[in-house]
Amino acid sequence: MIQILTYKGTENLFKENEVKVNRIHDAESLDEFDINIISLADEELWNYTENSYGSINDIEDLKSVSIMIQNSKEAIVIILFPQNICYDFYFSYTREAYSYSKELKNMIKEFKDIIAELYWPIGTMRIYYENTRTKLGSQFVNAAFYFNVMENVLLKSDKSNKPTAIRLENVILSTLDLRNYDQIINFLKVIGLIHDELKVPEWVENMRMFDDDKQFDIIAENNQAITLANENISAAIERLNKNNEYKSILFTNGDELIKVVFEILEIMLGWDLSHFVDLKKEDFLFEMEDIVFIGEVKGVTSNVKNENVSQLEVHYQGYLEEHEEIDDKQVKALLIINHQRNKPLEQREPVHERQINLANKYESLIVETATLLRMFEKYLGGNLSREECLELLKTNKGILH
Repeated sequence: MIQILTYKGTENLFKENEVKVNRIHDAESLDEFDINIISLADEELWNYTENSYGSINDIEDLKSVSIMIQNSKEAIVIILFPQNICYDFYFSYTREAYSYSKELKNMIKEFKDIIAELYWPIGTMRIYYENTRTKLGSQFVNAAFYFNVMENVLLKSDKSNKPTAIRLENVILSTLDLRNYDQIINFLKVIGLIHDELKVPEWVENMRMFDDDKQFDIIAENNQAITLANENISAAIERLNKNNEYKSILFTNGDELIKVVFEILEIMLGWDLSHFVDLKKEDFLFEMEDIVFIGEVKGVTSNVKNENVSQLEVHYQGYLEEHEEIDDKQVKALLIINHQRNKPLEQREPVHERQINLANKYESLIVETATLLRMFEKYLGGNLSREECLELLKTNKGILH
């Protein structure tokens, strides 16, 4: 008899004869079953609403099952890790609460510590992110993480040979994405926990009769389709991760903000910023065509202030003093700013008129990172040319709309 514990306890894909599905919260005694499988794959499990980070709402349920594991005498326990899903958490500032989301691959230490509340040795293990496939019988199953161990390995990924299932006494850990009854049974068979009553001799399997050839062709064709689909999914995930990196200019500051802004400018305008030397004055300085661009990149929690625009003007005037041969019409000052960065875009106040008027007075240009991002999106989509992007920055002043 097998007990499968999940966050909801209602997964019909696991339900078959000799299988009982329960919520982790309602776990029955592990010794009542031959095999206990604890699946941590449900995204709803990975939420924390306690104005903090690094735990989950249902951590006490994991601790309760942890005691059961320690007290179990004979039952086999299998812990299935989540895939690279998002961990959602919340922080409140003054009277407003903000939700955040982080992929597990970017918080491996914290997500190990959470699972260690279920089985403490996990906290000391080296676990790494890498998308792999492991063969279970005639199928391949995905995994987003692997164990960096040499001993007690039960399964390794295809080709890359990364451990995706290991055994520590009566506890088995696996990073495989087992989502239904058939995959569970194949897994248990491959690691030797259950056996078919009748094993077909190899020489019989090699005999081609009836419609064997047709079925083997179907299997090969569909495996090829699965491989292609997985490659497409991996490429899409990689693209989404890159898109999120670009979107990070809506909430970051400091060097992280500057790095992504530089990358966007280099792609969109063909600027080479690799030769810029940061002398702790302006954040960027480069010449393109007949104009020198000088500017600041800032991330602030407030709205744009006079001092932000004035600081840009100081850099602008300092550059003109150092280069008396250059006409002031050949120099353009840009303030690329991520203001009110802790708020969603729809909750941010517009830049005040007095700051816009100040920028107009100095003939400088305020560029909100949200505007820069939309501009970049149009460029990548072919709706705005490189020349048009450059012209917008050269000819506008005040604020870019």
